[in-house]
Amino acid sequence: YVSPNAPEVLDLSKYLVGIGRNQLRSGLNRNMQFAAYLYEGLRIGGLSWSEDKTTPYNEYHRDPQYLDYIQYPFQTLAYRSGDYDDMGLLYTALLESVGIKAAFIPLPDDFLVLFSLDITPDDAAVLFDSSDRYLVLGDEVWLPVCFSVFREGFVNSWYYALQLLEPVLQGEQDAEVVVLRDAWTVYPPAGIIGREAQFEKPEEDTVIRAVETVMMRYITAEFGPRIKQVQDRIRAEGGSIARYNELGLLFVRAGLYAEAKAEFTRSAGMGSATAMINLGNIAMLERDYTAALDWFSQADAADPGNRAAKNGMERARVELDVMR
Repeated sequence: YVSPNAPEVLDLSKYLVGIGRNQLRSGLNRNMQFAAYLYEGLRIGGLSWSEDKTTPYNEYHRDPQYLDYIQYPFQTLAYRSGDYDDMGLLYTALLESVGIKAAFIPLPDDFLVLFSLDITPDDAAVLFDSSDRYLVLGDEVWLPVCFSVFREGFVNSWYYALQLLEPVLQGEQDAEVVVLRDAWTVYPPAGIIGREAQFEKPEEDTVIRAVETVMMRYITAEFGPRIKQVQDRIRAEGGSIARYNELGLLFVRAGLYAEAKAEFTRSAGMGSATAMINLGNIAMLERDYTAALDWFSQADAADPGNRAAKNGMERARVELDVMR
């Protein structure tokens, strides 16, 4: 039922990820950002939950004597609706179609989809305020989303999915995790093409605004507490090169480059070559190669043996030569 190579699935996923690729925040996890674009794109595009009157998910999933009816992804797109499992399987197909590992957990009253961030728990420490925000399968970090609160958006779906998993994580409830790539070794995806699937793509600006709201909620929740801690220390004890750089790096990871530049500029004013290099790197991301060359040159003057400064100067000069 999960056919990531179906034309209608690829058509929609490539469109939504294409929007996201031009808006990516470099300090944040790519898989999470793309997953948000896929989720919000489905929501804004008008996908909605509707109970299957013949084989309702909540009833048929619980009883092994019943055979549940499940829609193929192209059918869910064509109908613009489906039961929890129908919507979840469409989402897993979209994720896998762009190379993001997906899994699902059928719960008694909901259907959860998990996607891999393709990072280790050590890597996750800089992206989340608490390990309670994600799952670890093997040595890989995954985020869950659910579909009973689909209309409330990506973040609420993520947080509610974690709540639903609490009894499982506490050993009070059993649940099976089905990793798609493992399942396909036994049951390959069906190569069925749904020519009647005419899912109207949502407008690009609307998708961007929705995902920007998602990212700001995430940044506020996960980076906000640490940013506040550093800011409180600066207010109480005064600023220093180390503290301004620490705060600047937190802003960079959150994709808040204007705020990061303000902190690095303070540190650079105190003579920090590291801050100058960071400012040069931000300028490179913003394609302001003249400013980047200026910052890397200042860093080279402040610390003549700094290899990062010299490499930055070379990169900026190459880009400037290309533009001439």
